[in-house]
Amino acid sequence: MTTKSRSGFTLIEIMISVMLTGMLMSLALAPVAMTVRRVVETQNQYSDVSALSRTMNFIARDLFAAMRLSTNVLTVIDHEAIGGNEDDVLMIMTTSPTAQNLPSATVVYKIEEGGMLHNNIPAGLYRWIFPGLIPNSVKYENLNGEDGQLVLPGIDKFSVEIPEGSHEDDRRKEYSGALPKGVYIKIGRDTKKFQAQNINNNNEEKINELETIIALP
Repeated sequence: MTTKSRSGFTLIEIMISVMLTGMLMSLALAPVAMTVRRVVETQNQYSDVSALSRTMNFIARDLFAAMRLSTNVLTVIDHEAIGGNEDDVLMIMTTSPTAQNLPSATVVYKIEEGGMLHNNIPAGLYRWIFPGLIPNSVKYENLNGEDGQLVLPGIDKFSVEIPEGSHEDDRRKEYSGALPKGVYIKIGRDTKKFQAQNINNNNEEKINELETIIALP
């Protein structure tokens, strides 16, 4: 009596084959998944750095267009928000608004906290324009984000200081007068909202905070 040779696979053999194939694919795709993750993180970091840099350039434009002959062209108000974050006010008498067919004006940079008590406007750094006014005549305490321009959302740190003396740490926190030789500006974003997936705290600080000195001619 002859026996027929078995053809095909049993269910158990098929299941084992599928399991082994899945394991091999997982091992093969792991480096790819890690690479994709790193690319996404790098893109997020680059995007954040670019946003902070663009904001600095935006402020620098107003500073470079400042009315140098005026004796009251720049005012810095030192202020600290609830929680300890720096929340300064920068006011510049500048010709920048002429690009929008507006006369020379004082532009004001200030953080707006947003939230329920502020008509649900986005929190961040805002810019206001006051044509024909000098900085000392602007009532910055009454500014409302609804009347301003949102420069960058999520900003919760805004520090402005004027260099004084030869040492890098010699800075004035309050200032009102002619255009100085330079302005130190530091801005920071809310890390919880914009870098929630960033695990490296040291890297997080570099991404979410930027300080520079804008040297003026």
